[in-house]
Amino acid sequence: MVTIQFGIGSIASIGSITIRTPVGQIQFHIVDANTPFLLSFEDMDKLGVYFNNLKNKLVTSSGNILVVQRFGHLFLL
Repeated sequence: MVTIQFGIGSIASIGSITIRTPVGQIQFHIVDANTPFLLSFEDMDKLGVYFNNLKNKLVTSSGNILVVQRFGHLFLL
């Protein structure tokens, strides 16, 4: 169980799951809130991934993953 802070409020997770994604295995914490998947800088560092904002790509050791910017956020295609 973890507590996640959004702005001035916080919420506790109700569970977690590990899922294989295009950037590697990521542990998702499930919260009772309407929020998309979030990838933190800490997670990116652990996975050896960085974001090339000039080309809109996540750069990994096994290749690049295209992302799009919408509503001020990045989305995997």
